[in-house]
Amino acid sequence: MIAAQSRQLRATYGEALVELGEANSRVVVVDADMAEGTMTCGFKERFPERFFDVGVAEQNLMGVGAGLSLAGWIPFVNSFAWLLVLRAGDPLRTLVSYSRTNVKVVAGYGGFSGPMDGATHQAVMDLAVVRALPNMTVVVVSDHHQLRSLLPLVADLDGPVYLRLSRAEVPDFHDGSTRFDIGKATLVRSGGEVTLISNGPILGRVLKAAEQLRESGIAASVLEIHTLKPLDGEAILAEAERSRAVVIVEEHNVIGGLGSAVAELLGENLPVPLRRVGIQDRYGETGPYEKLLDLYGMGVGDIVAAAEEVVRRRDSGR
Repeated sequence: MIAAQSRQLRATYGEALVELGEANSRVVVVDADMAEGTMTCGFKERFPERFFDVGVAEQNLMGVGAGLSLAGWIPFVNSFAWLLVLRAGDPLRTLVSYSRTNVKVVAGYGGFSGPMDGATHQAVMDLAVVRALPNMTVVVVSDHHQLRSLLPLVADLDGPVYLRLSRAEVPDFHDGSTRFDIGKATLVRSGGEVTLISNGPILGRVLKAAEQLRESGIAASVLEIHTLKPLDGEAILAEAERSRAVVIVEEHNVIGGLGSAVAELLGENLPVPLRRVGIQDRYGETGPYEKLLDLYGMGVGDIVAAAEEVVRRRDSGR
């Protein structure tokens, strides 16, 4: 069920971060002169002694976070996704991933969700980078309820976490009764004739596609992989075994992200007809967010067409 009202995930993150700080006195926040953009300003106001602004110095941001973790704190370091994995990529690898420090890397503006800033500020490859880093847990949240549910689990997890957030306004796809566990997929919709696998706010488009498929006589399952690493292979294989036709939808380059992870798993264990819907190895451009998703092949119609294709391939034995 998709709620009608939408708001930005970063606003919910800011509120949930303050609540987490109230519940856990070891939580600290590190920012790089972006507190208004990352919405960590509420934490700064509530807990000034636990807020550290390093200025426009993303590499230092990562180093300060690693140092705080070694002193026993639980640091949440915050910036744009592309800055965290590229400009701060060396300390992310060496001081966080390799050293396995307890740093929570909160990456805002994932995918096309900072649309008016253009290609230089759009993170279309971040998940491929962090997924390849040993010791990293990678989480991609889709809505506000999921974010509020998973944030305390991220704090409690011993080790580095990459938490990808969207800047876009999104509704809730889950209600308050849905429980989430890091490393466990969520079956959002049961079907059986085709499996749609996704994560992040684009889940809303996947659910609309599933409804259109139902109207045309194709019952689609929707499996959400909010934890990209470690991947819930058992859940993916179970759904793929049931349908024998799979479509992966992600707001990311089709190389290296969720689509690659699922294709690798199925290729080694259960080869079935498969399509990856996402950014086809291209940089983005400036424009309205929803129109960019359509322009780059992530429209509801694109998802429906991909599902119909894999069903035809399965039924024809190809």
